Amino acid sequence: MTTDTRLLDLDARVPQTAPYADIEGVRAYDLGMRRSALMAYKRPTDRIMAHVRDGMTDLVEVGFNTGLLSLHVAGKLPHLAVSGVEENQNLVDVAEDNLTLAVWANTEGDVEFELAKLSRLPFPDDSADIVFSFSSLHRWRRPVETLKECARICKPDGLVIIEDINRHAEEGHITFILQFVKEGGDEFMRSLQSAYCREEAVDLLGQAGLADWHVVEEDLGLVISSRPIEPVSM
Repeated sequence: MTTDTRLLDLDARVPQTAPYADIEGVRAYDLGMRRSALMAYKRPTDRIMAHVRDGMTDLVEVGFNTGLLSLHVAGKLPHLAVSGVEENQNLVDVAEDNLTLAVWANTEGDVEFELAKLSRLPFPDDSADIVFSFSSLHRWRRPVETLKECARICKPDGLVIIEDINRHAEEGHITFILQFVKEGGDEFMRSLQSAYCREEAVDLLGQAGLADWHVVEEDLGLVISSRPIEPVSM
């Protein structure tokens, strides 16, 4: 499949029916992320760090994939509790392995991972200072309900930040990424095909009763936030 062919497939959204169904495939994905994704995690980490304030106690990641971003953030903010929720058993299993390794290495941080439905988050109302999600929205089974849950558990003065790839990102950004993902190119394109564009994200927010939230296009990604936030430079 050529790059040109892939780009032609991005007009309509193609949801993934059973992502990460194979545990060995998840382990291979995780290994690739550990080797190459530190730069990709820098911007969401910096964005979270920029909004941490004195008195905050709890951060929640919705759809933590293999847990790398939660572990990365928790290592930088060891005085805060970071709780992650994921609804894919294979991703949870690999995240637990990563957490065990982090504990074994005496890495600072207070992290817990939990298997639960993203449309029914296991947290009380108004309990999280920052609710964040990275590269997960495109595989949420019930995105409208999950957006409502993000709003429910976030404190009134807290912040929700949801970042994911943008199916209608400029082709230059897509081809730039394809140069680096190499053998993971097909998987990247399947994820991109299942991602939302800005107009679709705005529609989801409207269905969730969150029409006052914000959606910003940023390079390859979409950034959804519960209030306006400043761009973070790379």
